[in-house]
Amino acid sequence: MKPTQKFPIIFVGLFALFVSAITVAIISAMDRFGQRQEHQELTAAILQGDETAIKTLERSAPETQRQIIEDERIKKALVHFYLQHADSPLSAISETYEDDIEGHILNAEMVYRTLIAHYYHQIDVEIEADNFKQAFLLLDTLKNTYPHSGEFSDMYEDVQKKKQLRLAILIQKYTECLEQTLAPLLERTHCMAEARQKIELVGIEHPLPSDPNLPAMYAEEINLALTEKDYEHAETLLLDWQNLLPEASEQREVLRKRLALHRQVKSIIVDLTGYDNKKLMKRLTQLTIAPELQKEVFEMPQVQTNLLRYHLNEALILMKNPGTKLEQITKVRLEEALARSPREAQSYPWYAGSTSQQAATNLDVAELLQQCQAHFQAKRLTTGKEGTALSCYRAVLRQEPGNRDALTGLKEIENRYKTWAEVALEEKKLEAARVHIANIEKVNPKSRILTQLRERLKIAQAQPEPEPEPEPEPEPEPPAPAPKVEVNTPQKCEDCDCSALLKQLSVGIKPLTPAEETYFQNQCK
Repeated sequence: MKPTQKFPIIFVGLFALFVSAITVAIISAMDRFGQRQEHQELTAAILQGDETAIKTLERSAPETQRQIIEDERIKKALVHFYLQHADSPLSAISETYEDDIEGHILNAEMVYRTLIAHYYHQIDVEIEADNFKQAFLLLDTLKNTYPHSGEFSDMYEDVQKKKQLRLAILIQKYTECLEQTLAPLLERTHCMAEARQKIELVGIEHPLPSDPNLPAMYAEEINLALTEKDYEHAETLLLDWQNLLPEASEQREVLRKRLALHRQVKSIIVDLTGYDNKKLMKRLTQLTIAPELQKEVFEMPQVQTNLLRYHLNEALILMKNPGTKLEQITKVRLEEALARSPREAQSYPWYAGSTSQQAATNLDVAELLQQCQAHFQAKRLTTGKEGTALSCYRAVLRQEPGNRDALTGLKEIENRYKTWAEVALEEKKLEAARVHIANIEKVNPKSRILTQLRERLKIAQAQPEPEPEPEPEPEPEPPAPAPKVEVNTPQKCEDCDCSALLKQLSVGIKPLTPAEETYFQNQCK
C-alpha cells in the first residue's frame, strides 16, 4: 500500500474513536442524570414518610444508601419512621444497615435528640405504671447505643430514687392492710394482696412481713364455708390465700382436696352405694381428710347398708383362708360397721314413706329454731362457745331452704348489729363501730346498710378529735351544817302499873324497857 493511501484510514479510525467517546460520555451522563433523578424522587418520598420508599432504600446497595443518607433530613425521617413502625427502633436500624451507615444515622445531632426525647417519654410511661424493670431496660438500651454520653447517669439515679419512693409508699400501704386486724378477712387480705402485687411489680429484694395467724384464719373461714356448703366462697378464699401467701402450704392443699371432695359428693355416694370395690375403697380413703363430709355420707342408710355388705364380704373371704392375716384397718372398719349400721339403719326403715321423713325433718327444724332463739336472746349472735344464732339459723336453712323463721332471724341479727353500730358512731366509739360493721358483713355481705355505715365511719375517722374542754373550777363547798342535838323525849308507857313494875324488878324476870324505866322513875317513887 502506498503512503498516500494510509492517511484516510487513520483519519477514519480517529473519527470512530472520537464518536465512541462522545457516545459513552453521553450515555454516562444520561445514566448519572437518571440516577440522580431517581435519588431525588426516592429522597422526596422518604421525607414524606413513604414506607415503600424506605423499604426500597433498605434493599439498595450500601453505596446508594450512603449517598442518600448524607442529607440530614433523611436521617431524621428514617428515625421517625422506625420509632412509629418498629417495636425496637434501635434494633431495627442496627439489623438493616451496615455499621458505618448505622453510625452516620445515629450520631447525627437531630437523631440523637429525637431518640433521647422518645426513650425518656417511654421511661416516664413505664415509671407511671410501676414497671421500673422495663424503665431500666430502656435506659440500658440508650447507654449501650451511646456509651460515651454522660447524661444517662443522672437519669439512672433519678429512676432509682423514684423506685425507692414508690416502694416506701406501697410498703406503708401493705403494713396498714396488715394491721387492720378487726376488718373482715377477705377485705384485709385483698388489700394486702393488691399491695403485694404492686410491690413485686416495682421490684423488692427482701421478703414482706405477714401475719402468722393468717393461715389459721383462712383455714377457719374455709372450714366454715364447707360446713355451710358455700363452695364458691371456699374457692375464693383458697385463691386469695394462694395469691397472698404463695409459699407451699400443706394445710392449704388438704383444704383444696377437701373442697374437691365436697363438690363430688354425688359421685362419692354413687361409688359408695355401688358394687365396684376398687372405687369404694378409693372413696373411703379420700374421705379420711374430710371428717364432716364423711359423717354426712355415712349417715345415709343406703351407704351404711352397702358398706356393711362390703366389709362382711371381705371378712367372709378372709375367713375362708385361715392362714391369711386380717389387716387391722379391716377389723376396725368391720367392727364400726357392725356396731353402727344396724341401729342407725333401723331408724329409717325401707318401708318409711315420704310423710314420716318429712315429719322427722320438721321436728328437727322446730328444735333447731328453738335453739336459735335461745342463742339470740343470750346475745350469742356471731360468737359464743355454746353456739351462735348465725350458725344455727344457717343450719335450719340447709335443712329447709327458704324457711321464713330462719330468714327473719338472720334479718334480726343484722338489724341488731346495725343499731349497735349507729349508737357507736353517735358516741364516737369508732373501734366498736368497726367491729359491728364487720359482723353485719359476716351475716349478710350484700346488706344495703354496709355502704352507708362504712361511709359514716370513714367520715368519723377523718374528723379531728375534739379538744378536751377545760375542767370547771370547783365550787366552794358549803359550810357543814351544825350537828343536830338529839333530844330524848320520854316515851309513853301505856298500861304500866307501879306494883307490876316493882314485882318485875324484884323477881328479875326481864329488865325494864326505856319507857317502863321512865314511868317507874317518875310515877312510882
